[in-house]
Amino acid sequence: MAFQPADSLKNRTFTGLILAQFLAGFNDQAIHAAAMFYALHQGILTEAQAISLMPILFYAPWAIFSTLSGYLADRFSKTTALRVWKWAEVVISLFLLLGFYLGTVHHMALGAWIVLSTVFMMGTHAAFFAPAKYGAMPEMLQPHVLSRGNGILESTTFLAAILGTVTGGLLSSDFMFKGNEVWIGVILLVLSFVGAFASLMIAYLPASNPTRLFPFNLFKPLWDNLRVLMSAKPLALSVLGIAFFIFMVAYMRSTMYMHGQTRNPPWDEFYTSVIVATVALGVGIGSPLAGFLSGGKIELGLVPLGCLGMIGATVLAGVEIEHTGMLIVALATIGFFSGFYMVPLYTLLQHRAPKASKGDLVATSNFINVTGAISASVLFFILVQLGRATGITPEVPQTDRVAEGTLVAVEHDSRGHLCELRVRTKDGTEKLFLTTKEDPEAAAFFAFLDGINNGSFTPIEVADSGFLSMFGSSINEGSDVVVSEYMLREKRRYQVRLSSQPLPKVFDNEVLPRYLFLGAALMTFGILVLLVRKLPDFFVRTLFWLRSLGRWKIKAVGMQHLPTKGPVLLATNAACLETGLQLVSATDRSTTFVLIESGKADKAGLIRRLAEASSVMTLASGELTQRAWDSAQKHAEASLQDGNLLALTVADATANGNVDGFVGELRKCIPEALPIVPVYCGPLDASHPQASASVRVVFGPALAPDADMSAARRAIAELQDWIKHNDEKAGKESH
Repeated sequence: MAFQPADSLKNRTFTGLILAQFLAGFNDQAIHAAAMFYALHQGILTEAQAISLMPILFYAPWAIFSTLSGYLADRFSKTTALRVWKWAEVVISLFLLLGFYLGTVHHMALGAWIVLSTVFMMGTHAAFFAPAKYGAMPEMLQPHVLSRGNGILESTTFLAAILGTVTGGLLSSDFMFKGNEVWIGVILLVLSFVGAFASLMIAYLPASNPTRLFPFNLFKPLWDNLRVLMSAKPLALSVLGIAFFIFMVAYMRSTMYMHGQTRNPPWDEFYTSVIVATVALGVGIGSPLAGFLSGGKIELGLVPLGCLGMIGATVLAGVEIEHTGMLIVALATIGFFSGFYMVPLYTLLQHRAPKASKGDLVATSNFINVTGAISASVLFFILVQLGRATGITPEVPQTDRVAEGTLVAVEHDSRGHLCELRVRTKDGTEKLFLTTKEDPEAAAFFAFLDGINNGSFTPIEVADSGFLSMFGSSINEGSDVVVSEYMLREKRRYQVRLSSQPLPKVFDNEVLPRYLFLGAALMTFGILVLLVRKLPDFFVRTLFWLRSLGRWKIKAVGMQHLPTKGPVLLATNAACLETGLQLVSATDRSTTFVLIESGKADKAGLIRRLAEASSVMTLASGELTQRAWDSAQKHAEASLQDGNLLALTVADATANGNVDGFVGELRKCIPEALPIVPVYCGPLDASHPQASASVRVVFGPALAPDADMSAARRAIAELQDWIKHNDEKAGKESH
């Protein structure tokens, strides 16, 4: 029997996926960190070079292999893809172990380069693993638990990134395995085996598109997928929102690194990474909470709440940037609200992507994400240059040629920083430059915890010699060098360069990170405005979600019957604002509602005012005038012509004649056949033990193109009977 999506998170397949992907994410970042520190210890890269090179090694495969990874995820079973790449991780860990062995035991430079190559290998592993992982989620879980599943998936993904980064740094430290890195390879190899065996818990999922042909033109599928994503409003909403999050992660990481370099003493990469990791800690808390609060549907009302929380937290980070404790709180808060922002968007992408191309579209989304990260780097560079041009980052005066001659000795510390520089001048004298720390050789993480990272520190910096310096140090023993000196906020610093280089300018960037954080808040507000344009009733959904907390749980059923693009008429029994908004909150597209309210309507309330201002036009049953119908007709036609959803109350007996004529006029304004989807909204049967707290919004199959409203009313009644039967059956089974 073919695997059926589970209606609970307590199942072996989902557990196996979470374990496998957690260990994959952990090993990704642990190998990333361990490889970087090994390259620094071996002296083949400086810290600045490693910071530039390592992200390129890891993320380049996401762009290079996006088409191929999507093809494999759809052409073959996603279970097979997950297992193959988990065992590939074992092979990559063996390469890591080999590199450590050659470099540590036999002192071969080749070993360090093999270790660095595993970062590219793990990037390739992640590029192929992610489409299968995210594409498999809607095949493993029923729609009503998909949001909660994604909350756990995102939480464990970011927690794995934190633990992997910190563990990779700790394993590479003096008090662990520095100088004996083979044991790092052994530990990560064992973890990769555990993850590979965990993948065997995942049930076999049939291939979603087994007849798909191999894409010999790797660019055409990418272009086709981009058109699909941008043409369907739910998919465009999710992809743009996710890409912005990746953009912000890259942007804030660059901002935090600049902030760290302005400190006295400057923070190193590991220290900065640990502080930035508090964002991931916040995501690890916010994501499962967002999944739980989504209930049984995709709760897009959480997205504006997430945006507003991120805006407030980034403003706090900018204002309190000089106070590290408050900065950490702000970063964790950004991560927390990022979970509210990300979980609905990822769930929307997984659920609404066509079944035959889920993996392909996730891979294309990853390509867009990489583009977003690159865009963040470009924007950051532009803003830095703008800061220099406007004087926000003033140039620091230097005393040049405090030493000039031949470099006769150079030493680096465990993080790749210059710690000793001995220059023989032309008259034969030697000048010695030393960095001094009150706490020598202490790991940055524990220095931070113990409050001892602020000891005396006179940095020696290597002047930037351009892009090519990323591939090797230009300052070596025997080089002719010049040393300059400058003061930065009453702290002395030295800069060494080749004698052939002109004196590079030095700028005081202390205030710029504050403006960059405030700029991040402004950009987040901009993406919120863009998302609201895609879904005008966003804030109505948010307020309605807040109102529903503790009152009821809404479960959306049959969302696959709702088209992702084009005008659609939702024929429904909803006859009050509360029920109507339950329907709207279950949809994932811009929805205009012509609501015929039965009974006395409450005209007060913020939600009603916002709903009527954005998307809901209320008509009082029994008081329907031609003028009211004409106004409703105008709004309804405009909504359909814009390609939106139009919900209409069709079950009010006093208005049946008007409704039939209303729909007839709507059909005339739409050139193609207007799909009519019946929707039943209502609570469980009163005999059910959870009837007072549970609401169902059930989308039925689209009616025949020429169906009249009597057929729609019958379809709604059938949906009501169907859901009642299923709930009664579930109630009996629970007893």
